[in-house]
Amino acid sequence: MPNRCGIVHVRGPLPPNRVSHGEVMEWQKSFEERLGPLLSGREALPEEEAQRLGRKDPEQELEKFVTANTQELGKDKWLCPLSGKKFKGPEFVRKHIFNKHGEKMGAVRKEVLFFNNFLMDPKRPALPEGKGGVTPTPQCHPDVTPVSPRGSQGGGNP
Repeated sequence: MPNRCGIVHVRGPLPPNRVSHGEVMEWQKSFEERLGPLLSGREALPEEEAQRLGRKDPEQELEKFVTANTQELGKDKWLCPLSGKKFKGPEFVRKHIFNKHGEKMGAVRKEVLFFNNFLMDPKRPALPEGKGGVTPTPQCHPDVTPVSPRGSQGGGNP
């Protein structure tokens, strides 16, 4: 049957010998063996292990966000740097952030959820462990600037 590109798909002749029931069952068994690890439920990390690795609490992260975006300008003068609006007390800035900057609060919640899900994934990407534990990262001398993979070609800013 022709398709939009004009390419014609044609089936070949029927196979001379029919596929046996045993071959179908063998193929199905091998297919299930290959897909089994992908479809099996993943075991999550224990809670104490997650805490050791740095699991974040969403409520604490929201409090950190609110305190980071509450600035004291002077006596009875507080600023919300997100909007530039000034208030008489930190409780008013807090209320303002929760009411007017909900999308930014949602972004903080989403980031914490993403981080915790990544942390709890037993198959997450990780650095290979060497003989002494974690592989050390190379340190550069403060006067030496790292070279880009492209070298001096490519133009533009380094």
